[in-house]
Order: sequence, then structure tokens, then C-alpha cells
Amino acid sequence: MQSIVVNQRTLLPARIQSLLPRTLLAEIEEAVPTEQFPEELRLRRARCASLTVQGRNLRLRTQLQGSEIDALLLALCEGSLYAYRETLLAGYLALGEGIRVGVCGHAALAGHELTGISQVTALSIRIPHALDVNARTIVDLLRALSFTRGVLIFAPPGVGKTTLLRATAAQLAGGEHPLRVALVDTRGELSFSLDTPSLLLDVLAGYPRGLGISIAARTLAAQVIVCDEIGDLGEAQEIAHAHAAGVPLVASAHAACVQDLLSRPGLRLLHETHCFGAYVGITRRDDRADFHFDTFSWEAADALL
Repeated sequence: MQSIVVNQRTLLPARIQSLLPRTLLAEIEEAVPTEQFPEELRLRRARCASLTVQGRNLRLRTQLQGSEIDALLLALCEGSLYAYRETLLAGYLALGEGIRVGVCGHAALAGHELTGISQVTALSIRIPHALDVNARTIVDLLRALSFTRGVLIFAPPGVGKTTLLRATAAQLAGGEHPLRVALVDTRGELSFSLDTPSLLLDVLAGYPRGLGISIAARTLAAQVIVCDEIGDLGEAQEIAHAHAAGVPLVASAHAACVQDLLSRPGLRLLHETHCFGAYVGITRRDDRADFHFDTFSWEAADALL
């Protein structure tokens, strides 16, 4: 079955489209404006589904019932919830091809330990798209830092941090003077569309971020490491150790401003170790697939604390 296309742009991955009701597919096609694309499809038990397009939430008429949500989750797991148990307990499914599905429902607990999820109430399907994004700002910052320190990209969820990281990895690993770039793809979505054979790209798929970064720095002799969504304190300690090996990290984190970013213990630790030489806040330009950049040097960020 082919994917829905508007103006030659694929709206949904074929794997996802094949599992959805035809009425919902038709509604999605109708709802997405010309020359735009959905970033997320959220399906809720007995509530309206919604699309996120260019950062805007569009309410749909479709309401899936509990049996439909349960059947869809089972189909996404290829008939075996147990095979995906580890990531389900972490709240998501990684389906390959850059597709990630957030899963929420009723928690089953043994003491304080999560042992299962029952009566799934929502599925949040993150929809990847291969976009032509200019990452020159990030690459130029790394060069200005002589590749001795990294760059941390921050923004609220859904702005496009992962898309910008992909573009940065591609630009660094390609061109006439490519670098050895290690991509730590913990959730199986960061490496989406980075399949050009000429890229000097090494992908560590499924590794915990801290471990993947450590391997990239000490075993793969990477010249630049790229990963998504850092922030955990234990993870930050591993990243700090890798930074001591002298390999710059380009990463992302959820935050609305520098003060919010560096108020978190893990990111504050990395700031104090001078892991990042620059912090870059991004906002999306209206109806376009590129960004406004708000750049802070380490010194400027430190002065705001």
C-alpha cells in the first residue's frame, strides 16, 4: 500500500498508514495544509485524535475506542507486546525508520517499580521526515571552537532539534573534508534518512547515551559525537568522562531558555566541566523548515546563572 501524498510529500510512513482506519487517513489528508507535513499523530482512547503540524495542534473528528487502541498497539508490536516490553516500560516503542511511538496508560506497580501498562489511553506517533535543513550555524560554531568543545541545541519539544542534529551530522560527515562522526541513536530515530553511502558516519543504535558516547570517544576514535535528548544526571557523568577524551559532542535538550536548561543538575554538571562551548536556542521560522538561532557562548550562559 502506498503512503498518502500531498503535492508529492509523504504524510505518513507506509507502516503506520497500513494500520490506520481509512476514515482517519482521509481526515489526515484533508487536515494537513498544502506543502506542510504532520510531525505527530496522537490517538486517544474515546477522545479526539490530533495532528501536530508546524508546531500547531489540529483536532480531528476521529475517536478510537479502547479495543481499537489495543489492537493498534499489538499490531505496532508485530503481535508480541513482550518483545517490546523493555521500551514499553520506558514509555515508548522504537519501530525503526525514525518512527517512535509514545505510549501512556494505567501503570502496574510492584512497590515503586513499574512492571507493566494496562488500558493504554494514548499513542503518540512521531512522524519522521527527511528535510533539507541548513546546519551551517552549528558547524561554524564547532569550527570556531576548534572542535575542542561541543554545542548544545535547546528548544521546547516539537521545534525540530532532532532534524537539526541530523543535518549537522550529515554536513560534518560529508562534503570535501569529512570528519568521522559517531551518531548515538538510543531510540532508533536520529539516524533516519542518513543513509548516503559517502557519509563517514558510525551509528551506535540502541545504546544508552552515556555508554554510546563513551564507546564513540574511546573505541571508535570519533572526531565528533552527535546524540539527542540529554539531561539525566547519571548520563551526564558519563558524558563528562567522555569529554575528558577530547571529542566534542553535539547534542540536544528540552528547554525554553538558558536559565531553564542549566537549572537541571545533569546539564549544570556538563556546564561546569566546560563540555559545551556554545548553547543554541532554536525557534522555527513560520511555515518554513529552517530556524532562528539564539546563540550563547559558555561565558554568556554562565553570566545568566
